[in-house]
Amino acid sequence: MVKMLLEKKSTMDHMGAMWNLQQENSASCAVKSILVVEGDSALRNLLGETLQDEMAYQVVLAPSGKAALNTLQTVTPQLFLLDSCLPDMNGLELVKRIRSMQVFEQTPVLLMSGSPTKVDIAGQHIRYLNKPFCLNELIKLIEESFVV
Repeated sequence: MVKMLLEKKSTMDHMGAMWNLQQENSASCAVKSILVVEGDSALRNLLGETLQDEMAYQVVLAPSGKAALNTLQTVTPQLFLLDSCLPDMNGLELVKRIRSMQVFEQTPVLLMSGSPTKVDIAGQHIRYLNKPFCLNELIKLIEESFVV
């Protein structure tokens, strides 16, 4: 499955973002959207496909913080799923830049981390998900984040 996802990488990031952009702009669209920002292409594509298939969410994928910020010029996700260690900035720096945009001040963030982080995130609508994680744990956190 991972090999298949890697082969789909070139079209999934581009086409998925385009499809999601069109759907996001549709007034009748009630499907929730998630921006997944993950530096590892295999994990990014696996998360994208899994969230779309298992939970029927619209998923936009970004490989870096800069790409995520560019995406936010045209897409308004209801949840951010961010890697804490991106190629161009860390996840908390990306959260700070996202939070500087008024429209995303209260948008929930799930921050994925391969190493324990000791950062005060109280009141920032950020939850941590330690890598490696199981799919059920991710789905539970996503569902809880949409309830908040």
